[in-house]
Amino acid sequence: MIIKVSSDLRKEEIWANGHELASIMGKDRSKGKRVYEYPPEKKAHVYTFKNPVLMTDNYRIGKLAPTLRDTLFSLFNEKPRIVAYDRVSVFWDSKHSKVWCPSIDTMVYAKALRKLFKQRRKFGRVVEIGCGSGFLSKYVLAKAEIKSILVNDINNLAIECAKGNIQDSRASFSVGDGLKKIANQKFDLIICNPPYVPRPRSIRDNAYEGTGLLDYLIHEGQKYLTDNGVLVINVSSLCYNEIFKRKPQMDMEVLETMEVPLKVNNILNSKSWVSYLRSQGLKKNYHQGYEYWQKLNIIQLTKKE
Repeated sequence: MIIKVSSDLRKEEIWANGHELASIMGKDRSKGKRVYEYPPEKKAHVYTFKNPVLMTDNYRIGKLAPTLRDTLFSLFNEKPRIVAYDRVSVFWDSKHSKVWCPSIDTMVYAKALRKLFKQRRKFGRVVEIGCGSGFLSKYVLAKAEIKSILVNDINNLAIECAKGNIQDSRASFSVGDGLKKIANQKFDLIICNPPYVPRPRSIRDNAYEGTGLLDYLIHEGQKYLTDNGVLVINVSSLCYNEIFKRKPQMDMEVLETMEVPLKVNNILNSKSWVSYLRSQGLKKNYHQGYEYWQKLNIIQLTKKE
């Protein structure tokens, strides 16, 4: 399956490709003979969602006509998957099942970088802390003028996924604690889409739990920036007030915002976690098929000269 998101995030196109054409889309015969497989570049448009709020929106899929509904559910269960935005794409398959495929926050973040690069394209040294699939690092390599990028994640499987998606001599890769890796170094651009869901006694072993890295980079990130260096980071409304109890020492600008559902089953099925989030201000606001929503804020922080 191929997911193409428009540069303004107003459209999400779903395409079937490769073996899916034969196994799902009914194109299993040619000239009277059975066809089991098509090359990956062979594709067919299936559906376009307008104004998507999720990459996989089960509610909106479920409201479609039965055959189209079931076709889309089947496609979203298939691997491999290609996700594309602004002519940059990454490949994700069963080998990467423990790495998050690019989600709606990745797309909002890429849109923010697109805005930043219209204002400033040249950066020398760049680092991404917490690369996941590698989409954002690949986007930087494609859209900005840089000398090097360090692609980091605490998850070795994420680094393997990023390596598979990025073939560029300017990129180097690192597994482990990103802050330890960049100690005593300075960069012109730091990008980070960090965990942002607060939880008591958070454990740093997944892509959404805890705010420690987020808080540290916003308030101490200037240590790792050159003069006029830039940090771009995602801050959810779930933790916004807590993070900004203190004023950052850097100049701050919000590049992009978007309201999206909070759709992490491990959170929503934990009564204690949801109860904690509600004590911190999360409220039920049922619309478009989802009970809980958050506002993503992609923020640019610039080191003061």
